[in-house]
Amino acid sequence: MNELQFDRMLYAIAVGLYEKEQSTEKYPYSNHLHYGLNMLAAMAVQHEQTEMLQTLHETAFLTQYAVRPVKEWFAGWGDEVLHRLSAFALFETGALIEMEDRSFTITEECADLCGNAESDLMNALVQNHVYRMMRGLTPEQYTAVRKFIVEHPVSTEREIRRFKMEQKIPEIRDILVAAYETIPEESYRCPECGWTMQFHGKQALCCNQSCTAHHPDRSQMELLDTTGLYRLTHGVMRYMCLPGKLELAIQVKAEQYGCKTELWPELDAYDIRITLPGGRVWAVDAKTHRNPYTLADSIRNDSAFALAPAEKRLYVIPAERLSVYGDYCQICQDALQGKDVTCITDRALYGMLRKECSNETA
Repeated sequence: MNELQFDRMLYAIAVGLYEKEQSTEKYPYSNHLHYGLNMLAAMAVQHEQTEMLQTLHETAFLTQYAVRPVKEWFAGWGDEVLHRLSAFALFETGALIEMEDRSFTITEECADLCGNAESDLMNALVQNHVYRMMRGLTPEQYTAVRKFIVEHPVSTEREIRRFKMEQKIPEIRDILVAAYETIPEESYRCPECGWTMQFHGKQALCCNQSCTAHHPDRSQMELLDTTGLYRLTHGVMRYMCLPGKLELAIQVKAEQYGCKTELWPELDAYDIRITLPGGRVWAVDAKTHRNPYTLADSIRNDSAFALAPAEKRLYVIPAERLSVYGDYCQICQDALQGKDVTCITDRALYGMLRKECSNETA
């Protein structure tokens, strides 16, 4: 199995796990998951790993493999095989799910893999093709709708109606109908991301793994009155709203330093165009991937951003990512060889902006 096949296997498994997590059926089935498991089984046959073959049915895979980092799936396969696999970027992927009792939630790294899947697949994951519909808007309309979505993970019917009336575009009504859904009973407002949190026993469930990392206490949370209240669908929240929070934070900070900004220029060619007081332009693409190897795989072949008309082109990650991967930026930088693009943290970006803006306005 070469690296491309290995990546496809992990993407299929990740998407399949996402589909099973979101399914309301009692015994959900996912073609993507079984396709990925068949690829893993073929790999085990190729390397005579008969023990793994006995545990590659779905239930055993969830409890024995998906809950562990990917590199641990291949423990005992032999030095030669492990040496070859260790050269694959996604070999460093962490656990794909967290299991409690008989239910599971996907991890942020699993969600990152879903986000790296091919565009048609992602349009299916981001429910009802919201992103595809937004691409038909003018740049001004696109920015207005996307900003509304980022700022309203949970919204009242009145807020949605007012926004639709302000825009006066029939297509926007269809987009918001697709982007939002009714909220299940016994839902709480997530104190971290502002979406909804539910509890299965003591297990808290949100669209984002990090929201539940500190075991939130439901007695200290706001129980939502779901009458006339809507939330973003899981896919729109995970793949559009959450990254958008970093994008808006960067915009606010840049404007505090005296810069002009434009969100999602040219219908999302990248995330933020920052114009410094002296007129120089920086292009920023904000990334929230938990695993640097997953991000590196995503940006390696992104030639479009490398050609964005700007003095600097920057991939920007949250600084807290360094607490887990201290060499996060360097891993991504290695994937950008030959491209005039730099990967930095949001904290580093703010320092650069503060310095440059001070020099230009002095």
